[in-house]
Amino acid sequence: MEAHPILLEPIMNVEVTCPAEQAGDVIGDINGRRGRIVGMEPAGETALVRAQVPMAEMLNYEPSLRSMTGGRGGYSMEFSYYEEVPAFLADKVVKEARAEKEKAEKH
Repeated sequence: MEAHPILLEPIMNVEVTCPAEQAGDVIGDINGRRGRIVGMEPAGETALVRAQVPMAEMLNYEPSLRSMTGGRGGYSMEFSYYEEVPAFLADKVVKEARAEKEKAEKH
């Protein structure tokens, strides 16, 4: 504990292709997932949204994207870098880990 450890999470480069009329919904959803929009390129009736999003926030993205775009959206992602987890989330993770450890020690 004297070393003051920090918790890191993987950040993913994400590219979402969607109908242009749903681009605003996609951007709003990515922002709600702690993502940062890097750029948006309209391409006729479709749009390409580029963002950096924590991996933990992308685990359930497929059904959300399908719902927003009526099944017409798609995405790809690849690892970019590690970033420190925000304090409020790190505290939650640490508390859950401690509770699980205490539970295991009782059994």
